Amino acid sequence: MLAFLGSTTIPGRATFFCTNQYACLSETRHELAPHPYLGEEADWPRELSNMRRLFPDAKGWRSHSCVYSHILAEWVGRNGYQYVSTQDNLGAEGIEPIRETFGVWQVPIYYMDNLDFSDVRFWGASSRKPFDREIIVRSLQGAGLYVFDFHPIHLMLNSPSYEFYAAARDQFKSGAPIDSLAFTGYGARSFFDELVNEMLARDIESATIHDCLSEIARA
Repeated sequence: MLAFLGSTTIPGRATFFCTNQYACLSETRHELAPHPYLGEEADWPRELSNMRRLFPDAKGWRSHSCVYSHILAEWVGRNGYQYVSTQDNLGAEGIEPIRETFGVWQVPIYYMDNLDFSDVRFWGASSRKPFDREIIVRSLQGAGLYVFDFHPIHLMLNSPSYEFYAAARDQFKSGAPIDSLAFTGYGARSFFDELVNEMLARDIESATIHDCLSEIARA
C-alpha cells in the first residue's frame, strides 16, 4: 500500500475500503472503511465483527464483490454505519444516494475498473468497450455524484482484462515484483491517469463518499 500511495496521484481525498489496517493510510486525510469478505466459506458474523473492530470509527461499508442483502443492511445500520456503497450503475447518469428503509444510505457506484474490463467475459461481442472516455467526460461535465472505484492492484498492474490480471496475480503471489508484471498498453491505470489529468486541468478535487453524502443530506 505504501508503494501504491507513493506512485499514485489522488487529486483530493478518497475513500479506501480496506481488508486490513495500513499505517500509511491512517496518516492520510482519506476516509477509511471496512471491506469484509463474505464468501461461501467465510464465517460472516466473525468477519463482520472483526472488520468493525478494525475500523471502529468508519461511517461507510462495502463488502468484497458488493455482497449485500436486507439482513446485512439491518446489521450495518445497527452497528453504526451511515452508508453502504454496493450498487453498480456503470456509466449511468443522474445517480443519487438512496435512503434505505434500514437506517443507512446506499451510495451507488458510477464506475468500477474490474466490472468495466470484465464485461466482455459475459457479454462477448455485445459487450461495452472498456475504458470508454465518455465515462470521464460525463462525470466532469454533469452535476451530481460520481463514485469511481479503482482497486490498487489493478492500478499497479494496469490491468486491461480479467485474464491478464489472473495470470499476473498468480505470478505476484509466487514472488515476482509487481513492477515487472504491469501491462505496457492501455489499461486500468491509463484510464485512471486520464481521469486524474482531466480533473487537475479543470481544478476539480475528489472528496470522500462520507463528505459527499453529508453535503447532499444537508441540502
